[in-house]
Amino acid sequence: MHRLRAPGMGWKRMPLFCWTLYGTGCIQLLATPIVGITFLMVMAERLLGIGFFDPAIGGDPILYQHLFWIYSHPAVYIMILPAMGVITEIIPTFARKTIFGYTALIVSSMAIAFVGYFVWGHHMFTSGMSSTSRWVFSLLTFLVAIPSAIKVFNWTATMYKGSINIQPPFLWAIAFIFVFMIGGFSGLVVGSLATDIHVHDTAFVVAHFHYIVFGGTGFAFFGALHYWYPKMFARMYNIRTANIGLLIFFIGFNLLYFPMFYLGLMGMPRRYYDYIPMFEPANFLSTIGSWIMATGLIIILVNLARARKMTGKAVDDPWEGKTLEWQIQSPPTVENFETIPTVTTGPYDYK
Repeated sequence: MHRLRAPGMGWKRMPLFCWTLYGTGCIQLLATPIVGITFLMVMAERLLGIGFFDPAIGGDPILYQHLFWIYSHPAVYIMILPAMGVITEIIPTFARKTIFGYTALIVSSMAIAFVGYFVWGHHMFTSGMSSTSRWVFSLLTFLVAIPSAIKVFNWTATMYKGSINIQPPFLWAIAFIFVFMIGGFSGLVVGSLATDIHVHDTAFVVAHFHYIVFGGTGFAFFGALHYWYPKMFARMYNIRTANIGLLIFFIGFNLLYFPMFYLGLMGMPRRYYDYIPMFEPANFLSTIGSWIMATGLIIILVNLARARKMTGKAVDDPWEGKTLEWQIQSPPTVENFETIPTVTTGPYDYK
């Protein structure tokens, strides 16, 4: 991105999906070595008897937790930042509007990448760390919610008074915003010291995690797949079937995971295959939800697979997108462009 942008594509003309990948790359470069170092420490402890984590030989198991989460919490942003970038590409295309707050979206992406390094301790509020550490990590957890909220406000503002073209990718983006907001608000519950003590290691955390990671990354993935499918294969899937699959999948997802918020608040621990009778109705609803969601997933995948076998070609730009990939034929030829394009406008130049 520093050296291979097209002529005329300054940093303020890059698609915002590229900016989220830029932030993701920064996280990967800085966070991934931590887990590699941790693996080496585990090997040294097992093979050489050096006491890093095992208290029997002078180690500290809490140190392992710290090293694990210093990598693993930024890893969540490695998944969610590209998903946010996908949504930022889809919404202006189907709202027929230039993205609202281009610079703010750039800053929020980099802020998520930066602040995400400093919040790992909210996974360890019950581990026995000091009170000062706990309230500092809790404060930072609330701060990292601000750039995510900026993105939601900007997506909403982009849609405001737009000429909305309701198509499956756009509906996936709307579903993403809905479930991601539930995941975000529930994240404030587990990020708060008083409430986390109650819901830590319960089914509430399972619900929160899946609303963020699956409801975020998963929904954005399917949105991206439906958005760029005509570009990848020069075929158009059945729009009506795609919408039906999304609706069934969305209902099943919420029926599967939302009851877990209730179960966690009532005290059901996570990672337990058995439970007391009072938890049975909510678990039964979750089971039904899983079947409904699987049905929706099958419809979605079969619809996309059938589109590959359809005769005839889709138009090169069925969505009337403005970014560079929509300016070439579908599927793209080798090396994409016969001559290197010169960029003269922003990536979302809707009039």
